[in-house]
Amino acid sequence: MSGGWTEQLRPPNPDYRQTAPTVGLSYGYRAAKFIEIEAGVSVGLQPGQDVCSRFGCYDPNDRYIWIPIGVRFIAPLAAGRVELSAGGGGFIQRYSVSNPDNPYSIASENSLGGYFTTGAAAALDRRRRFWLGATPRFLLANPEYRRDRWFQVTGDFSFRF
Repeated sequence: MSGGWTEQLRPPNPDYRQTAPTVGLSYGYRAAKFIEIEAGVSVGLQPGQDVCSRFGCYDPNDRYIWIPIGVRFIAPLAAGRVELSAGGGGFIQRYSVSNPDNPYSIASENSLGGYFTTGAAAALDRRRRFWLGATPRFLLANPEYRRDRWFQVTGDFSFRF
């Protein structure tokens, strides 16, 4: 389980930065001692600001949904109680607008992209079942007619069995 913050690096309009709290779940399968296959879903809640004009303001009630699938390479340190990792893969990005009254032509859309990630985690108990860590990610999505670049930082709590 993870929670964190997401910020769009190069928004279409420099005065319109998008930031959002992020929540997510992920699963990692350790294929070998140093290789993990990972998949998950994370959601950026309300990244867009209200759009205003002389007729009033419009809240799109929007969210980004990211579904990443990739591989992570892990370096265990300190007798296996601390791990550093790096990896990447591809993902599906879904931009969803819930407010149907849309005079500003903001619409839901899907796109594909890739991501790069690093991370650090430490075991909280002697049996190394509970872990606490941090994971920064760089997401590159390619919706039609633009390029989205996101930087995401999450705090992670995990259980291993």
